[in-house]
Amino acid sequence: MSARLAHATQMPQPHLRVAEAAPDAGPGWPEADFRALAELVSARGFEVAERAQAALAPVLPHDALVLVTPGSPDLPVQIAAPPELLERVVGFDWSAMVGSDLPEGCGATRLVLPDLGGGVRLAGWVAGAGKQAVALILGASGPLQVNPEQERAAMRVAILTAARARSVDQDPSPGTLAFSLAINQERKRVRSEMHSRQAATLSSLLQTLRRAGGPSGSRSVPPEVLEAIDLASGELLELKAGSRREEASTEVAVAQTFADAEDEVRGIVRSGELQLVVGLDAAEDARLPRAIAHAARIVTRASALNTTHHPGAGKVRVQWRLTGDALTVVVADDGDGFPAHHDRPRRELAYMRRRVAGLRATVEVDTTPQWGTAVVCELPLHGPPLAPETPAAELISHLRAREREVLELLVAGLRNGDIAERLFITVRTVKFHVSNILHKLDVQSRTEAIALAHAAGISGPDES
Repeated sequence: MSARLAHATQMPQPHLRVAEAAPDAGPGWPEADFRALAELVSARGFEVAERAQAALAPVLPHDALVLVTPGSPDLPVQIAAPPELLERVVGFDWSAMVGSDLPEGCGATRLVLPDLGGGVRLAGWVAGAGKQAVALILGASGPLQVNPEQERAAMRVAILTAARARSVDQDPSPGTLAFSLAINQERKRVRSEMHSRQAATLSSLLQTLRRAGGPSGSRSVPPEVLEAIDLASGELLELKAGSRREEASTEVAVAQTFADAEDEVRGIVRSGELQLVVGLDAAEDARLPRAIAHAARIVTRASALNTTHHPGAGKVRVQWRLTGDALTVVVADDGDGFPAHHDRPRRELAYMRRRVAGLRATVEVDTTPQWGTAVVCELPLHGPPLAPETPAAELISHLRAREREVLELLVAGLRNGDIAERLFITVRTVKFHVSNILHKLDVQSRTEAIALAHAAGISGPDES
């Protein structure tokens, strides 16, 4: 699969059509794999593709699984693929292949996809959950024959995936936002490198053709050379335009995002009979990564809601300031404030920090009696890279999704029985996962594993 995907971005956009759905009936999953389906419907946002692959692979073997959700503000594309294929798969414009007009509504239908060549076969389905539509695409090296039982299984997984994607987009977890920012950065990096190489090749080709054609305006230039120059010039212009379109697809306008946040806050403060004062300090055409924009709206909305419960508050000020490195969100009120050791500001601060965990954001709550309360959140525009940078992160990257969950709960201080209850598994299964964690992290005790997790920047799970 890797050989063909390495050049996939050079393909023209294929035409898709919807085929008739196979009759609906219960798929023949092995009994043990119903657990994988349960894990899919409860997966965190950035794990949906991985869980979908785990559920479907025993029934329909494949090499890579891609989920395309055109309406998703944070995770329009998710990929589950081996590490050696990930960079190549990330560099392919799956959104352009599927398009933005996926049918909505419940149910699933088959997508007829073109062969990519080089022995690579694709099979795809589109499923809806309410107004949320998701395309599920499988890629395999060699033949990918899908029998009726496998068809039904793929449709069921696509429907469950659409339902999970719908709930994730309504209230994304901190991990979802962090992963969205990281994957968008990685896609931007890969595409930038590809475009740079292609632009350099086209520029060199143009120079060669123009030299071969002689002086500018010469009538002796062969028609074939003139045609080649026109084609190469057109491709170079289209490459630059495509780069701008791709950048726009992963970012949103700051002004529009702030206007949306303002509308949300007005509805909140109106119920508390508070006066709203707003301000945006950003260039007119400034843009933000989608994950940062979503996080800023979450912080603004939650902080404004908190002010309606602050005694003495009559006015709320919302200010966003964008610099080259970060977006700073300030939400302040003119209420009575709180004494130094009051519990409410601490609880509000803890909630805010959980909501932006993983984005390297800083959040502070400043409150003083008679001077009101202010929340200041700074959101860096560039998140951590996908690739591990430390030995601890490198070790932890080898954990399976369920093992990572168990490790996070260990970091949070939960015992085996509490973890079993939280994850709906047996204590014996928890012990099995803990044993695997210790082995993979090359440590001798839970305490060492927790210390290693802290070194990699891992915290307990979001409790909100």
